[in-house]
Amino acid sequence: MKRSALFLSVVVMACPTPQPTDVVLDPPTAGFQLAPATFDVPMGIESQRCYFYEVPSDVPIFVNKFQIAQNPGTHHMNIFRVRTIKALSGANGDVVAEGECWKSGNWSDWPLVVNSQLSDPNDHGDLQPGHTEWDMPSEVAMRFEPHEMLMLQTHYVNATTQKTPLQAKVLVNFNTVDAASVKNEVGTAFATKYIRICSGDNDKYFETTCKISSAEPVTIIGANSHFHSRGTKFTISVMDPEASSSPPPFYTSTVWHDPPMEWGLNIPVPVGGGFRYRCEYEAPAASCGNPDDSCCYTFGGKVETQEHCNAFVYFYPKTRDVGCF
Repeated sequence: MKRSALFLSVVVMACPTPQPTDVVLDPPTAGFQLAPATFDVPMGIESQRCYFYEVPSDVPIFVNKFQIAQNPGTHHMNIFRVRTIKALSGANGDVVAEGECWKSGNWSDWPLVVNSQLSDPNDHGDLQPGHTEWDMPSEVAMRFEPHEMLMLQTHYVNATTQKTPLQAKVLVNFNTVDAASVKNEVGTAFATKYIRICSGDNDKYFETTCKISSAEPVTIIGANSHFHSRGTKFTISVMDPEASSSPPPFYTSTVWHDPPMEWGLNIPVPVGGGFRYRCEYEAPAASCGNPDDSCCYTFGGKVETQEHCNAFVYFYPKTRDVGCF
């Protein structure tokens, strides 16, 4: 008799891997939200886009809190006040993708509003992943004029140094307070230094100062730094023109891709003073930035092949719109 074998076939159904979801942020109860459209960042791509928005108010408004949410993969998010128009501009709701949005000379006199690089789901404290909040001190706020034009710039990277696991997305809340409650206006300083780091450079650094006020003392209440993957250390300290030496840094970052946002500072700056900032770099001998320039990494926004040395500082009372280049 021919025997037939009996085989039991077992099919194991694998549970689907949870997929990441876009960040969400409810609009503020008092104020307004900037919510650019999401966009894809294919593998091997760096994308930078500039979105233009008009402040939706017929009267001056005062903002004392920012809430920011970003999907993983962000390299930076900066908001500027639009001033001199060169080759970059837009009406309310317009977006300029790539092209002129990469050329920093276009916003050389556009005052900083707020910035953030935070999107790391493992570095969010008590907030949701990818979220950060800045509550300003009591009785201080940032003023915005009726229908003032703002530009939100978002930069996402899906390449060697950084990855974007899903769409690019950013949301920003401007939370307002009654003008009668504001005693001091918040000012900002955006400082950047042109640099050059070449393959094999170790312990390379650049250091410079940025003056905030010539007539009255101010208080620094926030700071952040920005460089790319060759950066190893970024420090910011008070610059006192009467001091014989610089004090210890009040800000230090050794993490280039997710530098700390120091929102709770209370740093006094004397009359005529400002801040000093220092950027340190190392470039492996086998690395190459610009092959037409001895493989050096020079100033520019591209994460893979260029470098930055940017400081963002927030203070009160506002003395002027500070830009140091």
